[in-house]
Amino acid sequence: MSADAVGGVKMQTKSKAKSNFDLSRKNAWLLWLCQCLNISVIALELSTWMLAIIALSLAWQALLLHQGREKGNSLSKNKTVSGHTHRQNSRQNSRQGTNVSPIVLGIFALLGCVAIVITAKEVGILASMLHLLCFSYALKGFELRSRSDFYQLLLLGLFVLAASLIFRQDLAFSLITFALLVLTLAVLLQFFSFEKTFVTNIKVVVILLCQSAILAIVLFLVFPRLSPFWQVPLAKSAETGLSDTVKPGDIANLTRSTKLAFRADFGQQKVPNYSQLYWRAMVLEEYDGRQWSRQHKFTRNKTAAAAKNFSFDNSATGVSPLSYQVLVEPSFQKYLFALAPSVVTGDAKGIQAQADHTFNNSKIISQAKSYRLTSYLTAPLTLELTKQSRQLNLSYPQGSNPRLEQLALQLQHNYVDVQARAQAVLNIINKENYSYTLQPPLLKNNSLDQFFFDTQAGFCVHYASVFTFVMRASGSPARMVTGYLGGEYNGVTNTGDNTGKLANKGHLSIYQYDAHAWSEIWVEGKGWLRIDPTSSVDPERVNSGWSTQLLQQQSELNNDLFSLYRMKNIAWLNALRLQFDALDYQWTRWVIGFTTKQQYDLFKNWFGQMVSWKLALIIAVSLVISMSMLMLFLHLLNRSKTKPQSLTKWQILYQKSMAKLAKQGMDKPSSMTVNDFAKEVRQQCPELAIVFTRLSASYNRLCYQTLSTNEQEKLMLTMQQQYQHFIQVLKK
Repeated sequence: MSADAVGGVKMQTKSKAKSNFDLSRKNAWLLWLCQCLNISVIALELSTWMLAIIALSLAWQALLLHQGREKGNSLSKNKTVSGHTHRQNSRQNSRQGTNVSPIVLGIFALLGCVAIVITAKEVGILASMLHLLCFSYALKGFELRSRSDFYQLLLLGLFVLAASLIFRQDLAFSLITFALLVLTLAVLLQFFSFEKTFVTNIKVVVILLCQSAILAIVLFLVFPRLSPFWQVPLAKSAETGLSDTVKPGDIANLTRSTKLAFRADFGQQKVPNYSQLYWRAMVLEEYDGRQWSRQHKFTRNKTAAAAKNFSFDNSATGVSPLSYQVLVEPSFQKYLFALAPSVVTGDAKGIQAQADHTFNNSKIISQAKSYRLTSYLTAPLTLELTKQSRQLNLSYPQGSNPRLEQLALQLQHNYVDVQARAQAVLNIINKENYSYTLQPPLLKNNSLDQFFFDTQAGFCVHYASVFTFVMRASGSPARMVTGYLGGEYNGVTNTGDNTGKLANKGHLSIYQYDAHAWSEIWVEGKGWLRIDPTSSVDPERVNSGWSTQLLQQQSELNNDLFSLYRMKNIAWLNALRLQFDALDYQWTRWVIGFTTKQQYDLFKNWFGQMVSWKLALIIAVSLVISMSMLMLFLHLLNRSKTKPQSLTKWQILYQKSMAKLAKQGMDKPSSMTVNDFAKEVRQQCPELAIVFTRLSASYNRLCYQTLSTNEQEKLMLTMQQQYQHFIQVLKK
């Protein structure tokens, strides 16, 4: 055969493979639905313009699918089209329902890629990669010309689901992602098992995933938890929580989010009162007239040396220690949370203590992190203030807020004692017409003068900023601290009131809307003292939680699509929400937060001191046992499926007729069909031709034709009559 002939055969084979691709209209719509649902779980991480492009693409595909349906209906109404031609056209319409011109698609894809490149610097590398993935996923639906295109589209969908877990790994979101995984795989199975219902294919996928879960659990427990070979690039949009620079109004925007920030578990110890739960994250000591920020990195590194050897002797002072476990959610930032002053107990790997009694992680927190602290809540903070720290916490831009500076000089003259001066500022806030709100008026150039003397409506940052500025301007070292206040208690003995008293045996869930800012002033002989100006304008926020008015504002401003926050208003739904939160805590603690140390400690408890050969043996034996269990399970499952099923009435009747014929010397081979055997009976016994052919036809209909129960009963009655007639003819 010539080379041209061989090439022609290959081209024909490829063309035939493409022409054999047949995606029914039902599967096309299921595939489109999968695209919509898979994109929805990651929609919050996409830019508005990219969501608009994807929505346009999906709407375009839906329109093309609908037009393909109308075209198929018009062909079915055309009586001049033969049955074969109609089926061929119908398949072509279903296959090409979403195909568009390659030139148009290419231009659309090029423009989208250019937009992604232009915005890459603004949104970050990870977000740009995510935009490209989702954009490709949306466009791939336009070119379903072969099986490879179909497989690529499903594979892109799986990548989208996997990418969504970078940003959220909580139990509710993981269950949603798992459900979409099942749906996507069921669409793939539906393509090959079109004779089964979609619900049946979903059941098959769930069974297969449950079977594979046996091996997955074993690998999760015993396989070494290696460090990743690459680092996921940071997305600017992925950063959640507090920022190291704060302007008036920033934290008010953060309180619109109901995302979980971290959890704290106090074990069997009594949980502190609400007013003591000041979760320290960052200390902001630099002020430029518009915003507060942390001191420069090189300065922090220099002063942090004093914190590395920080320890506390509670025997001399009688201060009771408070030990607790903190489980931080991914924030893509480095700061950690603590009740100051604290020391790290247990595994302190990667945790850096700072001189201002805060803690940082050595790397960006991209997955759940757990650490244990011991706090001494009534112990003083930094009794001795260095010259550098004093100078830093007294500095402010001269003339930035002249009216507040004038007030500070007046207070300095009237109140020599620093604490009395601080109380005078709080009294002014308490007695004047100030209000606490999540929607404060905009300030020109973030002017503290405008807030304190004109608008008089603000959030915690407004009041903490003014207080800190006035104290500095009056000659007293002061600084701002940001973090979280309070938390939602979840425990089996929780009585659920707002008295500020918390029970034992449970954990605290601290959400983004618990973000807070307060001030600290330094007093000779007492160190840094916490002063929260919010207590003067809204005492309820500090003592027991959010007021009814703030809760109403927060509910109106809530922008989290997957939040269960709205269930708090209904008692029985809130009880379910707390139960689910407890499950989510265990999920995060033992699955998402399962570390190398926890794995090592687990092996040590089970098998004693670990060495390399013992670890390798454990892994090998575990894999062999898990694979054996899986194969045994599959064997038993297949064995149960191959058990002989009870025969139907028509099968029994047909077997009786074959037994009668076998006595006459006519045996039916197992490979012979019912119709072929009927032909053989007609040739050997012409007198039985009519009656046995009718009996065989009834049997075929009952076995292979879809009939209602009433139709089956009627046809079975007919077959019984035919069998009686068959016996009568056979006896003659």
